[in-house]
Order: sequence, then structure tokens, then C-alpha cells
Amino acid sequence: MDPVEQRNLFLQVDLGCSLPQAHIELLRNAVDSTDEELTVFISLANVASIAQNTGWTQMQRRIAELYAVAAGQALHKERSLIVDVIPLDFCAYSSDDMEPYMHRPTEAISKDIPAVPEWWPQEMRASISQYNSGLGDARAETSSQPQPTRTPTPWTSYPHVAVGGTFDHLHVGHKILLTATALAATKRVVCGISADALLEKKKYKELLEPYRVRELNTLLFLRKIRKDIIVELAPISDPYGPTSVDASIEALVVSQETLNGSKALNVRREENGLAPMHLMPIDLIVTPSDGAQNSMQASVNNSVLKISSTAIRAALAEKQQRGSRPPH
Repeated sequence: MDPVEQRNLFLQVDLGCSLPQAHIELLRNAVDSTDEELTVFISLANVASIAQNTGWTQMQRRIAELYAVAAGQALHKERSLIVDVIPLDFCAYSSDDMEPYMHRPTEAISKDIPAVPEWWPQEMRASISQYNSGLGDARAETSSQPQPTRTPTPWTSYPHVAVGGTFDHLHVGHKILLTATALAATKRVVCGISADALLEKKKYKELLEPYRVRELNTLLFLRKIRKDIIVELAPISDPYGPTSVDASIEALVVSQETLNGSKALNVRREENGLAPMHLMPIDLIVTPSDGAQNSMQASVNNSVLKISSTAIRAALAEKQQRGSRPPH
């Protein structure tokens, strides 16, 4: 691949299987040859065969796996790169929404190209470069039938879904959480964002992004994932936010780490005479395939996914400190 500032990938992903090596190789090479922004468009294969009780877990794990491979490669190569994963089957994009991506190079494995959505601009379809992997093509059992713009989700979804967080220095963990939230909703996402006053005791608070920056970055990312839902953003000034008073919220997307604490939100709702929310946990864990090397790589990937905003601010503080030291 020739080095470029911005690049698109198109991958057809089977929810029921880990990423094939050909996809992993393509993703890593794209990271190595992209300087600023890599957008990974995915289409899901064999969605109809996914059981309703496993679809939620499989969806988040595939998205986490994509982010882990890309972010892990960027970390390994010491590259600062924006990576976004956009599930095309649920985004409700039109050809006009592809305008920001039109003039970037787009790569795909040849077997995946027939699954490119019919609504993609013809110019983009015609300019897709076929990536030739030395590892062979993607899984043979992957369907090559184009998917519609909006596919029924193989997991339980709700009209009104909430999520909350600080969303400081938006990182891959945030993006997986927000993507899952957008895919869990059919009408509206209510996103609570910690107000500046609530963060006074955070480590490296001087490097926290202001609320309006965090709000804008969160909104822009959610809009990339879904065009057909209402997004409401609200500052959180207490542990409960809008979930304690909004009777329409039916579900709350949480990380495994905050699952137990989130149960207190339902206690407060019951105290206020509201129905409890369905808690929809996501688990930022990449499961290893067979083999010691794959197990080691999964461990590296999980470390990437567990990165925190505090760790990012710590790194920024260290960088500033190095820059302020006088030369020897």
C-alpha cells in the first residue's frame, strides 16, 4: 500500500467467527501506511444464522477485535492514528453520507468486494483496490450477498437506550461502548457526559478536555455510527444523570467494570416510581484462538482495549514534562 493521510477499508465480517488472518493482515498493513485517519467499513455476513441470545456478545467482540488489531498495530509502530469502525448494515447511510470518504483510497480483499452495498457511490465502488494477501482470502463460508442498509439486529434492541461516561480523549474503549449503544437503540440514544465540576478530583485534571469538546467528539462519533436515531447529550452532575428521571429510557449499556455500580441506578429509578432499565453489559475482552502465539496476541490486544483516559492524560503529562526539560 502507498502511504496516504486517510484511507478506507471494506471488510465483510462473520459475527460467529474470529477475524480471518487475511483481514488481520490487511488491517495491520493499512495502519502502517495511513498517517491520520483509517475508516473501517464492515458488512456482517450470515446475520440471519446468529441466535438472538448470542448476537449481542458476538457483535461487540467482533468490533472490539477490529479495534484491538488496529490500535495494537498503531501502538506497536508508535503511530498516532484515528481509527473508526462503521457497521454498514445498521448505519442508515445514503450515498450522500459517503461524501467525506469519496476521495480516499479504499482497499478490500477480493472475496469481500461483492458484498459492498449497492447504495455506495459508483465512483467508490469502481475505485476499490483489491488487496492480495499471502495468507489466502477471507473465510470461504462467508456469504457474498450484499446486505441491506438497515438489517434487523440479531440481538434485543430498545427504542430508548442510555449510556454514560466522561468520554475524555475519546479512545477505542469509548468507541466500542458508544457503537454498542447506538446499535442497541431503535429510536433514541441518551448519552450522559460527566460535567467539568464532577471531575475536579481526576488525576491530571489540567489535561482533561473541556465538557464542550468531549460533548462534540461524542456526538460526531455517534453520528458516524448511526444516521437514523435521535442523539441527546446531557451533562451529568451527580452519579445518576438523566436515567433517574427519564421514564422512557428502557436500557442502559455499561461496561463489565461498571455493571455492579449501575444497579444503583435502577434502585434510584424504583425510588422515583420508574421501571428498572435493562442492563446491557459489554466486555472489552478479545478471546484467543488456538495456539500460544494467538494467546499472547490476545493479551496484547486486551491491554490496548483496557487503555483509560487517565493513562492518556498521564502520557500527555509525561510528554509535556520531557518537552520542558533543558537539553543536556
